[in-house]
Amino acid sequence: MSPDTDPGSTDPTAPAARAPNRSRWWTHHHATFVLAVFTRYRINLYGDRKAHRGSLGDGIESWSDDDRQLAIEEGRRQLDEQRVQLQYLTRRASALLPVGLAVTAFLLTALDDLGMLVQPARTIARVLLLLGPAMTIWGTLVMGALIAGRASFMKTDALQLTHESADLREHLARDYAENVGVGENTNVARLTHLGTGVVWIVIGAIVGAAGLLVIHW
Repeated sequence: MSPDTDPGSTDPTAPAARAPNRSRWWTHHHATFVLAVFTRYRINLYGDRKAHRGSLGDGIESWSDDDRQLAIEEGRRQLDEQRVQLQYLTRRASALLPVGLAVTAFLLTALDDLGMLVQPARTIARVLLLLGPAMTIWGTLVMGALIAGRASFMKTDALQLTHESADLREHLARDYAENVGVGENTNVARLTHLGTGVVWIVIGAIVGAAGLLVIHW
């Protein structure tokens, strides 16, 4: 097996270069994900949370050739669906990134209107108009990381198959069963990060809007 990455990847082995301690909550945190992506995985403490809890069963040993072929076809179907879902999540992040940038720019331009306010309204508005954009910028960074980050998908390497002496169907059935779990973990993690980024952008916009209300009250 070998890692399969999204189109922006230049070094498929980089995400796995350092195995994180998955028992610690911060290894799955979106901030750790953003740090890994924007340092080009030089600081890589991130690991997808295990959403797929299944394990390879012993029943595969007694499967017939037809059973193994059925498992291979099902594995291919699931992996295709997972790649489609990954592309969908990346497109959503690509659409939300300019939204976050636009909201940030709009709120920051409102700082020019603070001169007409008196205290304490000026201070309150300044805090809100700095805090709001800071939150939207962070949400936008999460979107950028989702676009630029490498996916931890796995694929079967045809070259590796040449080292198998016989019964390639059993080897492929095992591979697809394992690869499906990796893909599910990746998509669940990215969906969570996408939702987190949206929350940061929305809350930042609300905080900034409160600052605008102070200015125009």
